[in-house]
Amino acid sequence: MSSTPPAVPPASSEPASSTASSDNRESESSVGPFGAMLGRSPLAPRVGLLNNAEIVVWQASRRLTISLVIGATAVLLRLTGVVSGPVWPIFAIVPGYLGVIALLTVAIERRQHVSRQMLVVLALTDVAAIFGTVALVTEPAFYPRALMLTLIALQFTQMFFGRSSAITVVLGSTLGYVCLVAVAWHYGTPVKWIDEIWLLALYLLVALNGMALHASANRRLTALVDLFAAAQRGDFSRPFVEERGREPDGITLLGRSYNHLRSELASMVMNDPLTGCLNRRGFDQALDQTISRAERRSGYLAVLAIDIDHFKAINDSVGHLAGDAVLRELAGVLARSSRGGDIVARVGGEEFIILLPDAESETAGVVAERVREAVKKHAFRTGRGMIVVTVSVGIACEQVTDVHAGRALRARADEALYVAKRLGRNRVVMWAPGIRSNATPPWNVAIHPPRATPNPTPNPTPS
Repeated sequence: MSSTPPAVPPASSEPASSTASSDNRESESSVGPFGAMLGRSPLAPRVGLLNNAEIVVWQASRRLTISLVIGATAVLLRLTGVVSGPVWPIFAIVPGYLGVIALLTVAIERRQHVSRQMLVVLALTDVAAIFGTVALVTEPAFYPRALMLTLIALQFTQMFFGRSSAITVVLGSTLGYVCLVAVAWHYGTPVKWIDEIWLLALYLLVALNGMALHASANRRLTALVDLFAAAQRGDFSRPFVEERGREPDGITLLGRSYNHLRSELASMVMNDPLTGCLNRRGFDQALDQTISRAERRSGYLAVLAIDIDHFKAINDSVGHLAGDAVLRELAGVLARSSRGGDIVARVGGEEFIILLPDAESETAGVVAERVREAVKKHAFRTGRGMIVVTVSVGIACEQVTDVHAGRALRARADEALYVAKRLGRNRVVMWAPGIRSNATPPWNVAIHPPRATPNPTPNPTPS
């Protein structure tokens, strides 16, 4: 015997946590450990919520501010005699850099799109401006300032644009620094190459560590965004999975909060508050998952459409509160009389559906008859005493070879249900090709306006 289905229909036979863990492992294996360290994530293209063009436009004001502050500080130090050196390179490079950034920003804002190549050009522009200024303004002994300034550019690129721009900044900075030192050595400046190599090694260590931290944060934030996007579609099957060895930072705490709310959110969104079984949205989610599993192995799937006979008369005779009590008890009867693993849902006022995975037509017929008999023999308690209730059941069964078979199964089960009602209710009808009721149009036949007849016979749709 089955119990009332859980709030979150499992996506597979494994626990949800293990399913999510395997999904994460597959995602990581698809990008490789080095790609994951650098921020590559297969979820990012699916989420796609950030607009790079908008970020570039926003960053333009930051670039303008930082450039003006650094340039003004350098000019002030030279004018006051604190630092010696020419001033003209600052007045040449800073306005030129700002002009290039302004042109790129205007072009990107008009197109509302920025390519990866454009982001690389933007990163190289930052690096070229930094090393050009340092080369013309400072003495060779202070060239390491260029590496410090490129860390600012690295923050801009890695946080928002990912690994391509960040790697461009790191490689461009390394090459630029080597060129600066080599030119200074060529013109007679003594260079301690061992010290310079250690300095570059420290720079690369800091840069790569920052890239790894940002990549981890971006990867886990992307996973969270993907979970919230799935929750918006009504899919609460996957929890946020914490990475092993990861310190509990803000992202981890946010993921834990999502896991705590996940079951409550699923219950609110996916469950019928009156009966406790799945609602229409929850059933649609469970149907999609079940069909997806059945399609992979060409398995069978059956749907039972169940409707309470003369439910309006029950409400009219004993009241709506008694009708609610009947619905609650009926959900329990359906769950107990179906198989373990079957999914019970309330999809309308007095309409229920039972989803039977791996059930052929014979099994579905046995379950449907057992459900009908159990309901007929059950004494339903109301505030005005015990009443007897019967149900009509329509069955649709199919071997699933197409992931879009769910809609056809639902329609066929409803068709069989209407036939059961027209035949007198309190019975089970199995759908077969050619079966139809007067409540729905015939299958694969064009619908034409009805012709007038001399003595039309009233034919009300049964409830």
